[in-house]
Amino acid sequence: MRRVRLPVSAMVVLGCVACATPARPSHWYDAPPPAAMPERLHWQWSLTAPPRSTAADVYVLDGFTTAASTVEDLHRARRRAVCYLPLAEVERDRPDAARFPAELTDLAGRVRWDSPEAALRTRITPILTDRIRLCRDKGFDAAALDQLDGAPASVVDELVIQAHRLSLPVGLLDAVHPDADLTVPASPDRPPG
Repeated sequence: MRRVRLPVSAMVVLGCVACATPARPSHWYDAPPPAAMPERLHWQWSLTAPPRSTAADVYVLDGFTTAASTVEDLHRARRRAVCYLPLAEVERDRPDAARFPAELTDLAGRVRWDSPEAALRTRITPILTDRIRLCRDKGFDAAALDQLDGAPASVVDELVIQAHRLSLPVGLLDAVHPDADLTVPASPDRPPG
C-alpha cells in the first residue's frame, strides 16, 4: 500500500471542512437544552443571609434585597438564582409601597384579594408586574411567586403571562396555574402566610 503525503496546509483545510457545520437559514433557531429536573437539583433558600455559591445548584433569593451583583456571582459559579416575591406584601420599606391603593390593602399591609376583581386587575396587577420586572432586571433565572392564595384566577393568569413576556419561568408557591414552569421546593426560610 502506497502512502499519500499531504502538505500540512492541506490537512488543516481538510480538518476545517470536516468540522464545519452547514449554514442554516436565518429563521432557524437552536432548540434550548433539555431542562434540568428540579427534583434532581440541590436547592437552597437564602432569603436573609448571602448565599454560599458552593452549597447548592439553585438558590431562592429575596427579589427586593438581593443585588444584581449577587446574581451575577452565582452565574459565574454556574449556579441558578430564583427570585422570591411575596406578592401580597405591602411593606413600608419596599420601594413600591406607596403605589398600592389603601382601599385595596388591609391594616396588616397585605393586598385584599377579596377586593373587586376589576380593581385588582387594573390597579394591583401592574404593580406586581413591575415586581416581576425587577427580578428580570437583576438577572434572575426564574421567579417564585408567593402569597397568591385567594387571588382571582384572572390576576394569577395575568401575572404568569407577564412573567413569560419578561422571559422568566415562573413557579407559584401557594397557588396553581397550568402554565407555571417551575416547582419550587418548600423551605423553613419561607415567611409564613
